[in-house]
Amino acid sequence: MYTYTLTDELYPYNLKQIYDPPKVLYVDGDIREEDKLAIAIVGTRQPSSYGLETARKFAKELAGLGITIVSGLALGIDSAAHEGALEAGGRTIAVLGHGLNMLSYSKEKFAKKIAASGAVISEFEPDFPADKWTFPRRNRIISGLSLGVIVVEGAQDSGSLITARLALEQGREVFAVPGRIDSEIARGPHSLIKEGAKLIEKIEDVLEEIEALKSKLRTIHFQGELDFSNYNPEERKILETLKREPQLIDKLSMETKLESGRLAVVLIGLEMKRRIKKLPGQYYSLA
Repeated sequence: MYTYTLTDELYPYNLKQIYDPPKVLYVDGDIREEDKLAIAIVGTRQPSSYGLETARKFAKELAGLGITIVSGLALGIDSAAHEGALEAGGRTIAVLGHGLNMLSYSKEKFAKKIAASGAVISEFEPDFPADKWTFPRRNRIISGLSLGVIVVEGAQDSGSLITARLALEQGREVFAVPGRIDSEIARGPHSLIKEGAKLIEKIEDVLEEIEALKSKLRTIHFQGELDFSNYNPEERKILETLKREPQLIDKLSMETKLESGRLAVVLIGLEMKRRIKKLPGQYYSLA
């Protein structure tokens, strides 16, 4: 366990910028420079299967782009967000509403997994117990660590809406995932949308709103360019081979096991589709 104060170099940069940052943070795991690029995902402890799937999917995709996922380690949406980040091999930070030594048995193992590739943090001393007021208080840390907050599901009086409103006070972006109009747990996000939060359907909706994350859109575009599922088997062989590095035509023939005459025909077709380009010296590369 580490203790960081406001004057420490490793104290989270984003959190330092809010008007009432914790004077001390107790940390299991580590805080890194890259955690400046962080998004919080929060929601109800009693989500629908749609909510769980959405939280996990968004977290996994964002973490896969190198964005740290912040949440509160609660059951439901919070846990799904942490799980999604871990599945992507990314970083996630869990913020507790009690001391680090006060984790329940059921959460202790999960917290250790999070700390191994991210951090579990609290502003409360290690043996400080949870209380009604401690969770609303920790919500300002969840939003404070992040550049924006995504609310997946939650009632109108839920803690996730407290986090969203704190985010607005801190100058963070707020995003809401729409749900069924007859669902109680969709009322929170729908209320936020009515108040001006951005309705989101995909992670691009988040990235395009935050200046520091806009460069990640280029990564998504590039990954899309490397999706070869719409090409025939011969074309896919060539594209998958060229994905590694440019190839001399003779080596390309050996790698793909295509006879030189047939290879020439397929290469011309891919050039016309602007997927590959011919380089000097009989080399080919992805366009």
